[in-house]
Amino acid sequence: MLDFTHKAALAAAVALISTSGCSDSRNAQSAAQTEVAPVQTAVQSASTEAKEAKHGDSNVDAEVTGAYAELAVRRGGVPGDDGKLQGGEYVPVEFMQLPEDHQIGNRLFKYEGPGWESEKVAYRLYFDERAAIDIFGKTKPQLVLPEVGQDGTDYHALSDWGMDVLKVGPSLGIGGVGVWHQGKLEGVRQFTGASVNVSNETEASAVRVQYTGWKSGGGERNLEMTLRIEPGSRLTQVHTKTEIPAESWATGIVRHGLEPLVSAKDGGEWGYLATWGPQSLADDNLGMAIFFRNADLQQITDDEYNHLVLLKGGTEAQYQFAAVWRDEDVQNRAQFVEYLNATATALGSSSIVGGAGE
Repeated sequence: MLDFTHKAALAAAVALISTSGCSDSRNAQSAAQTEVAPVQTAVQSASTEAKEAKHGDSNVDAEVTGAYAELAVRRGGVPGDDGKLQGGEYVPVEFMQLPEDHQIGNRLFKYEGPGWESEKVAYRLYFDERAAIDIFGKTKPQLVLPEVGQDGTDYHALSDWGMDVLKVGPSLGIGGVGVWHQGKLEGVRQFTGASVNVSNETEASAVRVQYTGWKSGGGERNLEMTLRIEPGSRLTQVHTKTEIPAESWATGIVRHGLEPLVSAKDGGEWGYLATWGPQSLADDNLGMAIFFRNADLQQITDDEYNHLVLLKGGTEAQYQFAAVWRDEDVQNRAQFVEYLNATATALGSSSIVGGAGE
C-alpha cells in the first residue's frame, strides 16, 4: 500500500497541468482555473490510537494508517462524438473553479469530483448541481483513490480494492448538506459558481467546497463546506458556513427501504441516525450513519428520498458521517449498533475524533 501511494504522490507532484485542465477549446476548459497539487499522503502509526473503545473510530487495528484527498482533472483530452472527453490524463490539482458550462458525466473530473479517504473507507462529492456524497467501499485497509476512476476502469464493478457501494439517485447520498425551508429540503442544486480546494496534512486530509449564489431558504447565500477525514477513521467531519443564517440545516442518508436506527434521546452529548442492511451496490450489507450533537438536533424526519437530520439554524453547522462495508469487526446489525454507540461515546469524550470545527 505504501509503495503504491508514495509513487502516486510523487507522480502528482512532478506533473504539469495546463490552465484549462485539457486541450479542448470550449469555454468549460478555458475557464478552468487549476494548480498542480503537491500531493502527499498523511501516514502515521496507529500505536497511539489503540486504547479507545473496541469498535469506535478512535480504535485502529491496522498497523499503519493514512488519509488522502484529491481532485483529479483531465489534461489533454478532446471531446468525442458523445461530447465526453477522451484521451489525455487525469492530474491532481489543489484548486479548481467549476466551469460555467460543465456537463454532468463529461469526464472532466475523475469520478465526477473530489474524493477523500482513510485506509478504512473513501468518499466522493459530485462536483455539480447534484452535490451529493457517495461511498467507495474497500475490501481491505489501504489508500486507493489515485487508481480509482482511471480510464479503462469501472468503479461500479467489484475490483481488488473495492467499489462504489452506494446508489445515490436524487438524494443527498450520505451526509450531503441542505436547508429545511417551509417544510421541505432544499439541497445545493442551484448556484452561480463553485470551487474546490484540496489539502493533505499529517493529521488529516480535507476538501473545502465553496458555492456562490446558492438559491435556498427563499433567497441566495454563499456556502462554504469543509469535509475532513483523519487517518484510521471512517468519520468525515463536516463544517458548513454561510453569511445568511439558515432556518434549519439539514443532512441525511439516502432511503433504501430500511428502518432507520436512532440513538436514545438521553444517550449523551452525541446522537446518530443510521441505516443497516442489504443496500449496497454489491447486494450486501452496508451501514451508514450521521452523527450530531444532541444540543443541535431539531428533528429527525423523512422526505421522498432521504432520512433526514434537521439541525438548529444559524450561520454554521457541524456534524459527522460514516460508512461501514465488509468490515471484519462489523458484520451484522448488532455489531453495527455497538459501533454506533461506541463512536457516539468517543465523540463526546475524545479529542481524537472531535467535532469538525475542532
